Amino acid sequence: MARLADGDRAAITPAFELLWPIVSRFCRRALGSDADGEDAAQEAMVKVFARAAAFDPARDGLAWALAIAAWECRTLRRRAGRRREAALDESALVGEADGESAAATRELVAAARDALAEIDPRDAATVLAALSDDPAARPAVPPATFRKRLERALGRLRGVMRSRHGAF
Repeated sequence: MARLADGDRAAITPAFELLWPIVSRFCRRALGSDADGEDAAQEAMVKVFARAAAFDPARDGLAWALAIAAWECRTLRRRAGRRREAALDESALVGEADGESAAATRELVAAARDALAEIDPRDAATVLAALSDDPAARPAVPPATFRKRLERALGRLRGVMRSRHGAF
């Protein structure tokens, strides 16, 4: 790092080869996710090399790089919090459900069926066509028309759900 601070460009490759595994592992562990850890590590390495001229050779280079990496991890967590991104837990990915969540799912499906029965049959057909995996289930209308119909149908469905179950 001292060579980089002095402007020696030949020191970039050795510094990267030494820092990358440590910074990458640190970020992955700090964030608990390989993908987010790799993103934070990449950003940290870019900043380490961009700010190499500001490095104080009297200090420890690894500690300096890890401080930048920690800051990147913090930034990534805050950014995710602002977007209210939540990582899916493994049970959601695998489809595992405990008894309570299975019961809640059954209640939601029953409530949705009841609400669909209360709205106009054309609106219900539009919602069901949108949920269907079969492209033939969609009416033969332009996509923009279908999207607008779906928007209106979902608005009516939400209105019924709110009137029956409160804030939804």
